[in-house]
Amino acid sequence: MRTYPTDSPKAVCRLLALAMIVDGHLAPSELRALRHSGILQRVGVSEDLFDDVVQEVCEDLLASADRRSASEVEIDSRMLDALLREIRDPALQLALMKAMLDIVHADEVLDGRESLLIQRGFKAWGGPPPMPVPAAVRSSAGSYTG
Repeated sequence: MRTYPTDSPKAVCRLLALAMIVDGHLAPSELRALRHSGILQRVGVSEDLFDDVVQEVCEDLLASADRRSASEVEIDSRMLDALLREIRDPALQLALMKAMLDIVHADEVLDGRESLLIQRGFKAWGGPPPMPVPAAVRSSAGSYTG
């Protein structure tokens, strides 16, 4: 798999492309979610550049495929982690994670491979931000008997 400079538009595009194709198909709703997210404009990426990176991702995946005969292409965890580490800017990580979540939820089916991609992203980027707990919940937390 080729490498891209840290926090580069191509590194962003590759992760967006993976979010779109990791489940084995590209749904029109995922493309709409990508456009709606505004992430490409935020990082200064034209649709032509995004299309070029999608092509590069597909070429790289096919070139490194271990299970081509099974009509499946897998990316190992170490490689995925390396791709995620190419994004280091916390604000960019947050924007990218939001866009990736929008994409994987766009077709209303969360595939296990999509879930794994998101989980690895949270792990690589320090996990999801802590959710504030309302005071009413904090005060009654010890009384739950469920």
